[in-house]
Amino acid sequence: MRLQGFLTQPGNAPAPYTVADLSTMWMIANVIETDAPAYKVGQEVEVRVPAYPDTVFKGHVTTVGSMIDPNTHRQLVRSEIADPQHLLRSGMFASFVIRIGDPTRSLAVPAEAVVREGDGTMTVWATADRRRFVKRTVKVGIQRPRGFSQITEGLEAGELVVTDGAVFLNHKLLLGADG
Repeated sequence: MRLQGFLTQPGNAPAPYTVADLSTMWMIANVIETDAPAYKVGQEVEVRVPAYPDTVFKGHVTTVGSMIDPNTHRQLVRSEIADPQHLLRSGMFASFVIRIGDPTRSLAVPAEAVVREGDGTMTVWATADRRRFVKRTVKVGIQRPRGFSQITEGLEAGELVVTDGAVFLNHKLLLGADG
């Protein structure tokens, strides 16, 4: 390629042209620090972008950052995403799922059913007859704000739990114990 009157030398900007393989894009994700231990190079990634809501782009993790940003408390995770149709554009917002293991079935309750006690333990209020309530200490796994909390111990499938007002039952118990 010859450009009339254009002098190119190493280190001079701008480059006269750029070579890129657009069938693969990088996704840079800033993941919360508490999830950092779960990410490893090679894990599968599924990506969705608002421009193509019905399309799932697949890829894999290529780099896991070595530090947590002290301002955002997030870690950089870079993935290569296959884009054979060249739909993705640099700078697009994306939501993503990084597969950290095989899917498992487990118990979950609405997040508002779980009450954090003063000592840090987690409890739920269970009931068999909707009139009497029993406080159960539970072990909580994955938590989703305004969603569901995984219960790994302390509750059996099919048990009823209090959702709306669980924290008020807890408060009532504390008042009854003092008075």
